[in-house]
Amino acid sequence: MTSTAQGVRRTERYVYNSLHWGFPMLPVVGPLVLFGDAPLGSWVLWMVVLIVATGAGLVVLHTRLRDAELLPASRWDLVRVSRLGPFRATWIASSLVSAALAGFVVPAGPVIMILVSAMIGGVLAMPMLGRPEARPVLVAATGIALGQLAVWVGPVSSGEASMGGFFTAYWSAFATAVLLGYAAMFRNVLTTTRALERARADTTRLAVAEERLRFSRDLHDVFGRTLSTVALNAELAAEQARRGRPEAAATMDEVRAIATDALGEVRDVVRGYRETDLTSEIAGARSLLEASGIVVTTVVDGAAALPAPVTRAFAWAVREGTTNILRHADATRARIAIVAEPAAARLVVGNDRPHPASAVPGSGLAGLGERLAEVGGRLSIDHDPASFTLTAEVPATALARLREAAGERSGPA
Repeated sequence: MTSTAQGVRRTERYVYNSLHWGFPMLPVVGPLVLFGDAPLGSWVLWMVVLIVATGAGLVVLHTRLRDAELLPASRWDLVRVSRLGPFRATWIASSLVSAALAGFVVPAGPVIMILVSAMIGGVLAMPMLGRPEARPVLVAATGIALGQLAVWVGPVSSGEASMGGFFTAYWSAFATAVLLGYAAMFRNVLTTTRALERARADTTRLAVAEERLRFSRDLHDVFGRTLSTVALNAELAAEQARRGRPEAAATMDEVRAIATDALGEVRDVVRGYRETDLTSEIAGARSLLEASGIVVTTVVDGAAALPAPVTRAFAWAVREGTTNILRHADATRARIAIVAEPAAARLVVGNDRPHPASAVPGSGLAGLGERLAEVGGRLSIDHDPASFTLTAEVPATALARLREAAGERSGPA
């Protein structure tokens, strides 16, 4: 498990304890009031109602958090239920009754009353935070109201209708608001943690999807021209064999050599190490097109000064353009030109006698457009019955940014 995942798990465990353990701890305040003036029967009744309220509240809070997918599965799922209605009604009713009974059993004295009423209001209002849309201000107001109910209802508290009573009420409200404020903070931490965990998972899936896209794009670009060459030479060898020409064997040897090279290219693509070289691509494209009987003109002006990401993108454009000439044209002439101007760097691959345009665009041109977009460039196509021109262009602003990035990477640490 990665350190990030471990941190997420630790945060979730901390929030579990912070939000859940308040309910088992609330009945612990019972012994604080056991030795007061209230009859034992009243104390027992109050404790039973308080335990029912805390149990139902824990069920409501945990079930809501799990249903909202804010908590993963854990041992606390023992209190998760499928039908929340009866437990919600029990939690609301028992919370009101336990708060109202507190004034009859809590001994006179501001400290104990502040502690008991703040715990009652803070813990029993906490299940409202199980709803993601719950507003902390409304939750705090509900908790304070429960705490004030414990302060002002009952003969013990009503006998203190003086400055001491208002003192107790003030600090009870303050302590309740602080307790629920921390609970809301923990809920927000939990929400943020789960959102970050989902974002991390989405990032992982996106990286896998991008790698698959890169792999499929590289396979297409590598094999498009290679398979076209194999098909062309195989057709030539078959025609030579039918005519009894001795060159057929040599042509098939060329097919075998091309297939062997293609196997090496596939291995490079699979390993992710393959790099395209613009000069080699232009030389290879010229040789291949001339071997197919096409007159080729090449112009290279300033290619050596281009940033490496641009030369790689242009190399893929040369490969894709050559593949299109072989597969989608009966060309007699072709032109490959690279011009690096102050305003932009431009690669043009053109040919005559193209086939009619297809209604469905090819995946090769789409992949090439994506490669150019990665370096800030764009791809344009000019197709008419007499010619086909593929233009890859990278503006000066993108070139400057790439050169600056390359300078920063190569500079001193």
